[in-house]
Amino acid sequence: MSLADSYSPKHPFGKYGVSVFLDELDKGGIATDYYPSGQMGNAEDLASLISTDNVDIGPASAAYLEDKLPLSSVGDLPMMTTDACVASDSMMDLLDEDGILYQEEYEDRGLRPLWVSIIPGYEVLTSSAEVEEPSDVSGLLLRSSGGAFDVTMDTIGASAVSMSAADTYEAMARHTVDGTAMPFVSVPSYNLEQVANYSTEGLNLGAVGIPYVINEDAWDVLSSQEQQTVTDASAKAQQSLCDGLNKEKSEAKTLMKKAGVKLTPIDGEAEEKWAHELSRAKSDWASSLDSAGLPGSEVLTEFEKAVTKNERNRTNS
Repeated sequence: MSLADSYSPKHPFGKYGVSVFLDELDKGGIATDYYPSGQMGNAEDLASLISTDNVDIGPASAAYLEDKLPLSSVGDLPMMTTDACVASDSMMDLLDEDGILYQEEYEDRGLRPLWVSIIPGYEVLTSSAEVEEPSDVSGLLLRSSGGAFDVTMDTIGASAVSMSAADTYEAMARHTVDGTAMPFVSVPSYNLEQVANYSTEGLNLGAVGIPYVINEDAWDVLSSQEQQTVTDASAKAQQSLCDGLNKEKSEAKTLMKKAGVKLTPIDGEAEEKWAHELSRAKSDWASSLDSAGLPGSEVLTEFEKAVTKNERNRTNS
């Protein structure tokens, strides 16, 4: 089998997720060729490569595939959860065989979701403008990963500039953009603490969820025992990854403080203003999909229910 993605093996997705998945497959006797760091194509290309049998397993990011997987960007919406494990478990509830996202967007494309890499709790990082209230982002050029984030940016009055995370450092250094939406855990991967002077703290602007999927034909040729090995490896990879992301979030926050980044807490009256604006972003996202004949509001409701259930389960565990 083959697995390809666009992330470095040192990225949390690789370090905590893919490496665990590959180790478990190896223990189960399934040999897998791994092509990290975009060796087989960029983030936009990989889902097509999987669909056309050129790669067996890889990420299908809704943020980069808005035309193909618009409903799947529900996990990227703001004010859902800041716990990576709650976020990934909730997305998988909708991506299982009986889930609405699988049935609406993956099944007909011959893609079977295995596990979800999702980083919640995005903040606004800027080079020169401190952000505390929604009005502070009005007119700013902010890097966006696309999909639901573009809707959020439009709602709060910022101008979204689509670019890869890897290009953000240079864009901020050259002041091509004023800043970016980025979670703390991703900041060290791109050295953004070197070019950001300010960051919100506790904004929860959204997330980026990236299901790792397998081509259905590649799945079908596996024996039932091999399919179980892949399923078990996927579950262990997802748990390892979300635990690792939750741990590294606090470490990244400490790194940013040491680098001199000013963290601006979002609380009190500012929090209320953000809640109003970001709630509107969620309804705008759902309405735009509803008007296109897609079940946007239904998917949003299902995801919010899944988050509530998984937060309760995590609290009680």
